[in-house]
Amino acid sequence: MEKIIEQLEKLNIDKKDYDFFGKSIVKIDYKPYLKEEKKGKLILMTSINPTPAGEGKTTTAIGLVDGLNYIGKKAILALREPSLGPVFGRKGTATGGGESEVLPVDKINLHFTGDFHAITSANNLVSAAIDNELYWANKLNIDINKVVWKRCMDLNDRALRDVEIKVSKKITRKEQFTITAASNMMTILSLSKDEFDLRERLDNSLIAFDLEGKEIFLKQLGVTGSLMALLKDAIKPNFVLTKYDSPTLVHCGPFANIATGTNSIISTKLGLSLADYTIVESGFGSDLGFEKFMDVINVENNLIPDCVVTVVTLRALNLHNDFENNFVHLEKHLKHIKLYGLNLVVAINYIEGDKQSDLEKLQDWLSANGYEWELNQAYILGAKGAEKLANKVSEVSNNEFEFKKLIVGNETIEEKIQKIAKNIYFLDSYNMSEIAREKMVRIQKSEFAKLPLCMVKTHISIDGNDKNDPNYQLEIQDIEVNSGAKFILVYTNDVLSMPGLGKEANYKTIDLVDGEITGLE
Repeated sequence: MEKIIEQLEKLNIDKKDYDFFGKSIVKIDYKPYLKEEKKGKLILMTSINPTPAGEGKTTTAIGLVDGLNYIGKKAILALREPSLGPVFGRKGTATGGGESEVLPVDKINLHFTGDFHAITSANNLVSAAIDNELYWANKLNIDINKVVWKRCMDLNDRALRDVEIKVSKKITRKEQFTITAASNMMTILSLSKDEFDLRERLDNSLIAFDLEGKEIFLKQLGVTGSLMALLKDAIKPNFVLTKYDSPTLVHCGPFANIATGTNSIISTKLGLSLADYTIVESGFGSDLGFEKFMDVINVENNLIPDCVVTVVTLRALNLHNDFENNFVHLEKHLKHIKLYGLNLVVAINYIEGDKQSDLEKLQDWLSANGYEWELNQAYILGAKGAEKLANKVSEVSNNEFEFKKLIVGNETIEEKIQKIAKNIYFLDSYNMSEIAREKMVRIQKSEFAKLPLCMVKTHISIDGNDKNDPNYQLEIQDIEVNSGAKFILVYTNDVLSMPGLGKEANYKTIDLVDGEITGLE
């Protein structure tokens, strides 16, 4: 408790503005601090397409904040909250590992401060209110076949992807569950700037269409006040420390292949107002989290990164055959960063057993092609192991750059899709289903046409061609408006919003032994 109080005092956070959850977790009232102008530099973490085990973006982000503080900088980290789905599924924890960890691992990865429970409850209260309206005479004239708001839960459960619910003896309707991290409520809270903005986004969330095809919004249910009550504490960022006592904000957790894939706007802006460097992680590779950060999150919030750190590992480069193909996969990801004119550092996340000859080959290629790079050994050596990376990022973040927008804002929906397909996925063409095209035409005529696109895409490959099909075409299967999050969802291929559990799921390894939770490594 003393260590966390010491860090809060260093950040000039008044004791009246935070509350403890146990001894090592704090909730911060962000409002007094967001009034200050941004003073810190924003460092955005991304990566190449990861292996199933991930490439250590979180580990590198934790190492970097520890490294920056180690060399005398004032740095803070802002991460997503873990979802129970991956924790009990295949991926495991989302708090780093080795010497690069955010603590307490068990609490953060399980119930934490109850934010996910509050978000799940709020999301499902909307669904319950919709069905309650259907039960009691349906004065809003809801078309039961055109309810777009979905229920959610924070677990991987494939049985809930498509279900039929019985509202009354006479009324049944089809329903879909998403995982909480992919829910409307999660994206709405993640992108809200404050309580006022949250209330406005909730009110204006599209929930269904009536029998005449007219839009029905959440405010018509009269449920917004109850949702605000449920989210009263969940909107406040959580504050914890790394193993090396670096301050860390852990708040909200939207998936990157379905939603925006980074922590809340509130926690990012809080970090920028408190410290000289704020490190933020975007989910999966630069074709997903990074692109969405630049074209969705940054569209309203002026959050232009002063430096982008792209994490690579030898195992991922081998997965994509880069050592045989002259690093063509890596170069595509690095082109994404340069597309926006941003400063870039490549962080080589060292893993024990990496071949020295491969490391040298990668380093030689990066240097020959003019890329700034540094080795990260924080997983093994802690803050000291990230010292060189921290110095490199600090140096490069001071370089001048000219930010270039990919989506300027006046394009049609199809022009936006074409730009992302061409510049991010490196595709000259795609197929669009009849349903998706019909919806696109309708949305293009509406007030939502100017909203940015949130692309729903697999994380395994840049273009979605996971099976290396020589006749592959990207398939635009569906298009929906998330008016509360203020973006248009474009569904490609067969990406699921409710994952399933694998044959050897991580829940088989987790246990409680002598009062201590095990198996979360």
